[in-house]
Amino acid sequence: MKRLAVIGCGAIAESFHLPAVRSVLPDAEVILVDPAADRAEALAATFGAASTARSHRDVLDGLDGAIIASPHHTHVPIATELVQAGVAVLCEKPLGTTAAEVEALRDLAASRGVTVAVNQTRRFIPAGREIARILASGQLGSPVTVHANEGGKFDWPAATPSMFGKRSGGRGLLLDIGAHVLDLMVDWFGPDLQVTDYRDDSFGGSEASLFARLEGPECAVDIRLSWLAKQGNEYVFRGPKGAVRWGIYDLDTVVLEDASGRRTTRRIPAPKSFADLAPLVLRDFVDAVAGGTEPAASPSTVLPSMRLMDACYDRRTRFDLPWHAFRMEVPHG
Repeated sequence: MKRLAVIGCGAIAESFHLPAVRSVLPDAEVILVDPAADRAEALAATFGAASTARSHRDVLDGLDGAIIASPHHTHVPIATELVQAGVAVLCEKPLGTTAAEVEALRDLAASRGVTVAVNQTRRFIPAGREIARILASGQLGSPVTVHANEGGKFDWPAATPSMFGKRSGGRGLLLDIGAHVLDLMVDWFGPDLQVTDYRDDSFGGSEASLFARLEGPECAVDIRLSWLAKQGNEYVFRGPKGAVRWGIYDLDTVVLEDASGRRTTRRIPAPKSFADLAPLVLRDFVDAVAGGTEPAASPSTVLPSMRLMDACYDRRTRFDLPWHAFRMEVPHG
């Protein structure tokens, strides 16, 4: 991969993708693309990029690949133009804002024989892969209940603050953190999960707090997410034979609990930090392009989680607001 464009020069490009590019593809000609020329030029100076541009359309000729790190609503439109030009794509999650978008891109990429990969980073976390092995082995027994509790005050330094709200069709927290969570649940439990309950705090805009319940043939999953306050940030899996606990920031650790309640800690070799997963994601993409193989996360494999997301929004109801449920006593006389 000799000529690579990085489209979008915000926080994720700076902290995640560009260090990985310099590590995995040190000899590649890198072009940074962003409508804010000053931002692209600043990152070009920091990471030694060959050139900058304001639009991906200005650099299509001769590209071997592109990393899309622009706002969510631009992912599929930009990826579509790249695929039409025969350029392989590694796109930030979520790949699209709806399943229909992703289906159209999947079909286009298949018809052109062009690789499209999605940065579902958590698939590369060793602790998450260990959970997949534990679940597949039947070690916990069946059925399994899952409580996924995650979030904190939203403080991501987005270069495009308006990427949610109207631009995302009113989709917010579920489109952001939920894209990770739903993808993991499909990865762990398969594509047959169904949404049986979904509630959030939206009054027509992007939600910032939500509850979702998913059910499958041998599992029930409760998901609680928030942008408003720090959560437990832990997943707990329980079956008749035991339990597993995983803190989402623990790349190398899961806690096992047997039927008697005795706990043991299992450690798995892992990178030191979340940013250290970036080279794994990029190598997977480069290898898929070179070998004509499927990347770890492709449009086909993220479609089930996108359909779950659509199903959540389709049945969206608002959280109860008990502080409004009061009787006003009117004095007499």
